[in-house]
Amino acid sequence: MRAFAGNASGAAAIEFALVVPFLIMLLFGIFAFGWSMNNMSSVRYALEESARSLQLNNTLTQSQVQAIATQKLQALGMQDVNVTITTDPPSGGFKMAHINASYAFVIDFPYFSDYPINYSTTVTVPLISG
Repeated sequence: MRAFAGNASGAAAIEFALVVPFLIMLLFGIFAFGWSMNNMSSVRYALEESARSLQLNNTLTQSQVQAIATQKLQALGMQDVNVTITTDPPSGGFKMAHINASYAFVIDFPYFSDYPINYSTTVTVPLISG
């Protein structure tokens, strides 16, 4: 019995087997979080590009701005982003347009429930009244 108590061979393998699942989950978590941050940045980029288009041509309708944003997002590989526009009444020769985008990103891990991240961002641009 004493021969087994002093024998440490294989202890590192057992410790490795106990720690590796947590390290793999941490690695997947870092990857999923980075992927969600990339998606949020992509939504913001497409929204800013749509806002610039609206600022240059303030006769665009909501459906046209939605189409511009959708085209940019599909080029980035994203879908199901909801884009809306609201405009303030004219004041001082210009009006403000608020372009809002909302997006749901779902992180799914094996053996765990899905974790949805709902992202919403707004870009405000001035529109010159004509």
